[in-house]
Amino acid sequence: MNLRLAAIKSLVEPGSVVADIGTDHAFVPIALVKEGISPKCYACDVIDGPCKIARTNIENEGLTNYIEVIKSNGFENVPQDIDTAILAGMGFGTARVILEDGMEHLYKCKQIIVQVNKDIIDLRRWISDHHFTITAEKLVYDDRFYQIVVFNTNYHSSYSDLHVMFGPHLMKERSDLFIDYLEESLKTYKMIESVMPKTDARYPELSHKIQIFSSLINKEEV
Repeated sequence: MNLRLAAIKSLVEPGSVVADIGTDHAFVPIALVKEGISPKCYACDVIDGPCKIARTNIENEGLTNYIEVIKSNGFENVPQDIDTAILAGMGFGTARVILEDGMEHLYKCKQIIVQVNKDIIDLRRWISDHHFTITAEKLVYDDRFYQIVVFNTNYHSSYSDLHVMFGPHLMKERSDLFIDYLEESLKTYKMIESVMPKTDARYPELSHKIQIFSSLINKEEV
């Protein structure tokens, strides 16, 4: 299991009944059951190929009594007894459709764990706009930076622009890896700035973003 999937697994509360939406090889459900974190999991995918691979992997581990493979478009065929959902390894556009179509399930979950491969800011903005609560976040480096967001549907006032951009828990914890992420991002933005004409309409926004990243790295007020 790679670092990204291990980080996702680590965020699941013990005793959870989990639906892994877009399970692919079912690595996370298998690990959750083998390590005694989850008594029951559903490995869900919309494509026959991944379902077949997942079923084979589960059978090889002798876990067919604990993990059920379900062909499902998002939450469409997911049983109602889940209390935790995982959506990982997809773009935010796909995740948003799954989340919005599965609202009935979301309101029954104590945890919704989402890792999108791009547009993490849009994910947090979506959570903020729905007044949901971000309960945990994790940043992991596995060939690139990945941000994992855990939320539930309890009411929360809208998050600030800074929290949407960087994550309320990541900002509070301020880990060494988070600083590495800020510094690498800042380096990229400065490189872009060096070749972008100041007359470019995007230049002011880029310059403002550089200022924000610099301030966060130096613990200055933003």
